[in-house]
Amino acid sequence: MKKSLYILFFILFTFSSSVSAHTGLENSSPSNGDTITEEIQEITMEFETELETGSSFSLLNDGEKEIPVSDIQIDGNKLTGTSDDPLENGKYTVIWNIIGEDGHIIDGEYGFTVAKANANKESTKSPTEMEEDKSPTIEEPEKNPEQSPAVNTAEEETQSNTNFIAIFVGLFFLVVIIVTVWLMRKGKK
Repeated sequence: MKKSLYILFFILFTFSSSVSAHTGLENSSPSNGDTITEEIQEITMEFETELETGSSFSLLNDGEKEIPVSDIQIDGNKLTGTSDDPLENGKYTVIWNIIGEDGHIIDGEYGFTVAKANANKESTKSPTEMEEDKSPTIEEPEKNPEQSPAVNTAEEETQSNTNFIAIFVGLFFLVVIIVTVWLMRKGKK
């Protein structure tokens, strides 16, 4: 009886830890909600797990037109890629799809805005005026949860799915334990 209980607990703890090992996006450059005011071509994301071959991402302009991304590279838990040309002004959505070290596919998305100053306006200024106008080029992101509802929904859905799976597996093993104890007691009579 003790041997079967040890085996049952071993199976319970082995599978329950793999369910909670799913991960998400830890950091990105540009970050969710950032407004970039300088030329940008590279997108970098850092995840909470090592990435496997096959992890990738795509970049959409205003949620519609896909921007070509080349040179996508995986380095440990980092995923980077470069657009062929500097990004034009507008809102962008990064849709990522990774394979974690546990082999599970995880996906999500986030958004940022490019708002570069108009090059024609700068060319009419004198060199002295241009020197005086130099200021930081990356603004702090706005912490507005309404700014990107698609991103918030995707993150909540991923978290909800992970929680559902963990609860389901936990309940499954609870039923297995109850049935096992019941069968052992029935066998002793």
